[in-house]
Amino acid sequence: MPSNKAELAVRIAAAQPGDSVRGLFFKTVFSLIQQHAGPAALESVRVDALATNYSDLRTYPVQDFLTLMYRAADVLEATVGPENAVFHACGETGVTRYATGPGMLIFGIISRGDPQKLFAGAQMGYSAAVSYGSREYLSTGPKSGTLRVRRDMLPPAYHEGILTGALKVLGLKGTARAHAHDIDRVDYDIEWG
Repeated sequence: MPSNKAELAVRIAAAQPGDSVRGLFFKTVFSLIQQHAGPAALESVRVDALATNYSDLRTYPVQDFLTLMYRAADVLEATVGPENAVFHACGETGVTRYATGPGMLIFGIISRGDPQKLFAGAQMGYSAAVSYGSREYLSTGPKSGTLRVRRDMLPPAYHEGILTGALKVLGLKGTARAHAHDIDRVDYDIEWG
């Protein structure tokens, strides 16, 4: 079943001029496509504005990233699952790569393996990856918290993947559940063991 292009259009419309994402995240999605669907599938998504070579640290329009993710959902459905499973995989894979590159400061020095410290620094971490939105973390217990994300038009399943992937980077298992208030306003309840 093709990904939801009507939702894609709404998400693109929520973006503002200048909203951008680091190239590292584009490259991560391309790698995921190649790994699970092969070179032909990768070439099928790299058309139009998505045909350029991406540099990890340069930024590119979030509208292009959204388009890429929905195209990825179309070509990865047979091997990864429905679009939310693909978005989750894109987020988890992206944060794993980010944690060993530009996000090393957040994961290694600031958090020191503590999820509370990591999520409290979410705004700093996201600001190094994207040019838009705000994130506020509220601890709700010793092993839980809520991340309030505003003006971020990426699908909630993508952020659930980022948050559970971040816990995996720290060597923990956990969950992140989205509670959407609008297309670009979502709260994520995070728990870990």
